[in-house]
Amino acid sequence: MSKLILPDPTRRLILRGAAGGALAGLAAACRVPETSASNYQRFDTDPFTLGVASGEPTPEGMVLWTRLAPNPFEPDGGMGESTVDVRWEMAEDEAFTQIVRRGVERAVPGQGHSVHAEIYGLPAGRTYFYRFHAGEATSPVGRTATAPAFLSGVDRMRVAWVSCAHYEQGFFHAYRNIVEENADLLVHTGDYIYESSWGPQVRRHAVPEPYTIADYRMQHALYRLDPDLQAAASHCPWLVTWDDHEVDNDYAGDVGEEAGVSIADFRKRRLAAYQAYWENMPLRRRSMLERARGEMRIWGESVFGNLAAIYMTDGRQFRTPMACPTESDRGGNMIARDCAERLDPARTYLGNDQEGWLRYNFARSGARWNLVVQPTLFSPFYGTDPETGAANAWSDGWDGYPAARQRMVDLFASRPESNPIVLGGDTHCYWVCDVKQDYEDPASATVASEFVTTAVTSHHTNHDAFAQTASNFGHIKHFDARERGYGLLDLSAERAEITLRTVGEVKRRDGYAPGDQARFVVEAGRPGPQAV
Repeated sequence: MSKLILPDPTRRLILRGAAGGALAGLAAACRVPETSASNYQRFDTDPFTLGVASGEPTPEGMVLWTRLAPNPFEPDGGMGESTVDVRWEMAEDEAFTQIVRRGVERAVPGQGHSVHAEIYGLPAGRTYFYRFHAGEATSPVGRTATAPAFLSGVDRMRVAWVSCAHYEQGFFHAYRNIVEENADLLVHTGDYIYESSWGPQVRRHAVPEPYTIADYRMQHALYRLDPDLQAAASHCPWLVTWDDHEVDNDYAGDVGEEAGVSIADFRKRRLAAYQAYWENMPLRRRSMLERARGEMRIWGESVFGNLAAIYMTDGRQFRTPMACPTESDRGGNMIARDCAERLDPARTYLGNDQEGWLRYNFARSGARWNLVVQPTLFSPFYGTDPETGAANAWSDGWDGYPAARQRMVDLFASRPESNPIVLGGDTHCYWVCDVKQDYEDPASATVASEFVTTAVTSHHTNHDAFAQTASNFGHIKHFDARERGYGLLDLSAERAEITLRTVGEVKRRDGYAPGDQARFVVEAGRPGPQAV
C-alpha cells in the first residue's frame, strides 16, 4: 500500500508557549529489544492488511494500534497459535530519518494478535509518524499527535465526529472526507460496526450475525479492510465509544433484545464482542482490566490544552434495562410517557459510577469548551400514538431515562462557564438543539448546545414524518434525515463552529460529492446554537 502524504495538522493545533526540548538524544536512548528466533515469523502474505491507527492522545503520548491478519477472514486471522514480536517506531518525519522512539510489543493469539503500543514521554503538541514491522513485513505509515500541554494556550482545534457506519448499506465516503478536511481528531459515537443485516444492501457482511469472538473478529476485519476507513484511521488520533450494534441491537446493560436469551448467555456474547472491539480499536490495555468481571471500561476524559475537554461516555454497558418492555421484545419500543417504570428516579443511563465520574471531572474542568460525547439524541423527541393520541417516548434513548437526563441538565446548569456541548449520533439524522433547563417550559434557560450527526451510511426512511413532529418542539433548531455524512467542529476561544457535512450518494463508490447541509455557531458564554 502506498504511503498517504498528509498536510501537517499543527497549523490548527498551535501552542502558545508549548514546551520545547530537543529530541535528538531520544532515538539513541531507545533501543529495540532483540527479537528471539522463536518469535520471528516469515509471512507469505501481508500481515498488516487491517492497517494502523492511533488513539487516546495525551500531552506525552498515545496508543498505537495494529492487528496481524494475513488472512483476515479466517477466525484467527490466519495467524494460528503463533506468538510474534512486532516492532514499532515513531519519527518526526514520514521518511523516518528522525526516529524518536522504538519498541517491541508481543502479538498473541489470546488477544487476536492485536498490538496496543502505549507511548509515553514525548513532548506535547507535536505531530509524529509511526509504523510497525513483523518479520520482514512493514505496515503502512500512520500519522498521530500528542495533545497540547495541560491548560496550555491552544488557538484552534478541528474535531470530526461520526456514527452508524453500516458496511452493507454504503461506502464510507465520510471517512474519506474527514481526511480531506484534515481533522485533528476523530470522535466515534458508536455503531462503528453492525452485527445484523437489514435495509438496502450494496455490500455484504463476511459472516452471519456474530455471537462468538471469532465471528466478531471477522466482522471487524471486514470493516477494517475498507480503504476509506483505513485512511481515516491512519490520519489522526481517534477517541471512541460504542452504542448497541457493536454487540446486539438495543441491548441495555446485561439484557439483550431477544426475550428468550438468558442474562448469562447474553453476557457471554457481550464479552466476546467487547474483547473483539478492544482488539480492533486503538484503546489502552487498561480498558480490558475488568474482563474477569465480564466488563470493559471505555469511558474517560481527554484534555486538549486550555481549549477543550472531551468526555467519552458509555451509554450501554451500565444502563438500567428498558422500561415497560413487551413480552417478546426487551429492546427499544414506543412506550407511554406516563409509564411508572420510565419515571423512576433511580433509573440510570450511564450507571452510578460513571455519573459520579462525570460530575467530578466536569466540575473541576479548566477547559474553555467541555464536550460530552454520548451515543444518541439527548433532547426530548416524543411521538404520538396513532390510535389513542397519547404521547409516547422511545424507550431506548434518553427519553426512556428522563430522571437521568435531568441530572445531566442540572450538571450543565451548575457550570455555565464551562460552555457544554453534547455530541451524539445513532438516529441516522442531523439534529441541532437547545439543551433546556426544563424542557417542559419553552421559556426556561438554555444551558448547553446539542449536535447529533447523521449516519456514515445507515439509512433513514421517515424524514417527512419526523420533520413534521420535530417542528412541534421549540428546542429543536434543525432536523434532517435525508443525507449521510458526519459533523465537523472547529473550536477557538471565542466560538465553536459546527458544520453538518454531507458526502453524496453512499450507495455508489463513485457517488462521493462532499458538501455542507448547514452551519451553526456557539459563542463562548452564550449557550445555544445559532444558524450561520
